[in-house]
Amino acid sequence: MKIIGIVKTIAAVCVSALVLPLPASAEIEGECSKAVGTFLTKNELDDNGRIGTSRSLLILTNGGHALRFDSDETAASMDTRPFGDSAGTWRCDGIGDDGAVRLTLSTLDFTFSNAEGDAGQIARIDATGTYAPETEIMTLEGELAFLPMDTDAERADALSKASRKIRLTFIGKRIDLPKAP
Repeated sequence: MKIIGIVKTIAAVCVSALVLPLPASAEIEGECSKAVGTFLTKNELDDNGRIGTSRSLLILTNGGHALRFDSDETAASMDTRPFGDSAGTWRCDGIGDDGAVRLTLSTLDFTFSNAEGDAGQIARIDATGTYAPETEIMTLEGELAFLPMDTDAERADALSKASRKIRLTFIGKRIDLPKAP
């Protein structure tokens, strides 16, 4: 009886493994996985001639997650409200003839109400670009928009509903580890 129970348990686990999706860590593979890592970026924003700069940490995981932590020096967000950190997704769009990883990312963030009475909003960034493994440099071009809290900001077409968009460029380099002792 005990052996039959063990066999049933093993069979149930095997069937479950066939039905369940692959773990997130299996999503980015092969040459595309060269873009996985943490990058220190310089960010340039252009809001119809009003220029802002900042630095950020951009993290791309092999599970397709994109995390961004921005310094927002000089009000680079083009908005006076404080904001949180960004999270979203990225995908590999293929490998170029030069070996560069082509990628697309989308992140969401929140602005918070401020003393001037401005309401909180959702900030969305959509960007595309490349990561060159031989130089470890990532270059992304995209748009930032602020959307009302009741907007479906997670939808791929969310930026099409924004009243204005801010052009942005990220240029970043992978963070190096010190030599092993």
